[in-house]
Amino acid sequence: MSPLRFALIGCGGMGRGVASQAVLLDDVRVVATYDPNAARSAEAAEQFSAEVMTSLEATLARRDVDAVIVAPHPSEHRPVVEAAAAAGKHIFCEKPLAPYPADCDAMMAAVERAGVKAMVGQVCRWHPTHRHLKQMVDDGPLGPVLSMYVERLGGIWARQPEWRLSRAQSGGTLLEINAHELDFMLWLAGPVKSVCAVGGRMIDEALDYPDIAFVNMTFASGAVGVLQSSHLATLGSYTGRFDCREGSAVVPQLFGGDVTYKLRGADETLTVTGAEMAVETPVLGEVRAFVKAIREDGPSPVPFGEARMNVAVACAAYESIERGQTVRV
Repeated sequence: MSPLRFALIGCGGMGRGVASQAVLLDDVRVVATYDPNAARSAEAAEQFSAEVMTSLEATLARRDVDAVIVAPHPSEHRPVVEAAAAAGKHIFCEKPLAPYPADCDAMMAAVERAGVKAMVGQVCRWHPTHRHLKQMVDDGPLGPVLSMYVERLGGIWARQPEWRLSRAQSGGTLLEINAHELDFMLWLAGPVKSVCAVGGRMIDEALDYPDIAFVNMTFASGAVGVLQSSHLATLGSYTGRFDCREGSAVVPQLFGGDVTYKLRGADETLTVTGAEMAVETPVLGEVRAFVKAIREDGPSPVPFGEARMNVAVACAAYESIERGQTVRV
C-alpha cells in the first residue's frame, strides 16, 4: 500500500503534535510543511523530514499531497479549508472548526462540493473515560442521558499571544478550550435546541470575552445539561456527573479517571478504573480513524456538521450572556 501523504499547515505545538502521532502509522508520511512563520515551518520540516513550503498555494498544488492537517489559529481555518477542498485534498482540521457558524457553513459547503473526506480533531472522543461513558450510555448499562453537569476550571492564563485573547480569532474560552466539553456533551445527548447562560469577564481584563460561564443547555432529546467554564479558578477541576435513564455515573477526573456508577434498583455501587479503560494515545486514535475513513471511503469520524453544532452552542452562550435571555440554537 502506498503511503498517505500529508502536508502540515500551521506548525505550532498543536499541529506538530497531531503530525507527530500521524507519522507513527506505518502508512502515513508528512511530506510538506507550511506556516507564515518561516522558522517554525523549518523546524517542523526538519522534525518530519519534509519539505518547507513558502506559500499555501504552492503547498496545495503539490501532486504528492493527499491530505492536510489544518492547525493555524481558529480564525484562519476557513480560508485554508476552502483552498484545500478546492485542491481536492482530504482535511483534518483542528478544533474548533471556526469561531462562528457562518464560517463553518462555508467550510462545509466547500467540502461537500469537493467530495473530500473532512474531520475535526475533537480528540476527547478517543480519551478513555469519555469513550467509556459514551459506550455506557449507548450500549448500556446507563442508558440515555437525562441530565449532566461538566466542569472544567483552570487558572488565569499566563502571557498569551494576542490571537488567543480575541474571541474573533480564537473563539474565546468556550471554543478554544471548551470545544472539547461541548463536543463530549453533545456526543452523549445529541443536538442542543436552546441555551441559557450566565457569566462575564470577572478578572482577566486582557480578554474581550467572558472568563467564566455557566452554560445551561436544553437538548432536542429533552435532556438538560450544564457546562461550568472558567479560567480564573485557583483550584482547578475537570469533573462530571451523568444521570441517565437506568442509573447515574460520577467522574472526579474526566482525563483518565475512574467512573463510579450505580444502576436503578441496585444496592451496589460499581467502579470502572482508569486502567480498565486504557486505550492508545488519543491523538493517534483520532488520526488512525481519519486515515481509515480515507482508505476505506468510510464516513468521517467527526463530521464538520457535528463540530458546527459545538460552535453554534458556544456562540449562543455568548449571546445569552450578553442579552440575558435564552437563545435558540
